[in-house]
Amino acid sequence: MKLYLCRHGQAVSQAATDALRPLTEAGQAALLSHWQSLQGRGVQLSGLIVSPYLRAQQTADCIAQVYSGLSRQECPYLTPDSHPQALFDWLLANPPVSNTVLVSHMPLVSQLTAKWTGVPERVGFNVGTVACFDVDVTAANGAQLLWLCSPGEELASR
Repeated sequence: MKLYLCRHGQAVSQAATDALRPLTEAGQAALLSHWQSLQGRGVQLSGLIVSPYLRAQQTADCIAQVYSGLSRQECPYLTPDSHPQALFDWLLANPPVSNTVLVSHMPLVSQLTAKWTGVPERVGFNVGTVACFDVDVTAANGAQLLWLCSPGEELASR
């Protein structure tokens, strides 16, 4: 199954709580442009699974502006301090459809990439970066990283 992992867009640095940090206008614009570019290169989506944090919800809103008709679900295990195994367990209980985007945060996106691919070093995710995986959600080390693309970069397969 193909799954996408997206780090939220650029957010303001200060808010009442970390969970309430909104995206900046520049962050929203960069996300819209990035996802329009990915769509233009043939990336197809069917659903969103999103962290409850405001900046992730706003990132999902930007994606949904580009891809209409996406299913959307909130997941409490996509927060920055979540443990990858908690998310794996949640995904087993709530199986995603292929071409779903998981919208989350650092360091979780890097930890998930390491766990799924079995590569111990962590992959860096700039804000708005998207990784595409061919994944078996039932298995740790059950994924192949197909590509990784940050806003402003060209999409290139690995």
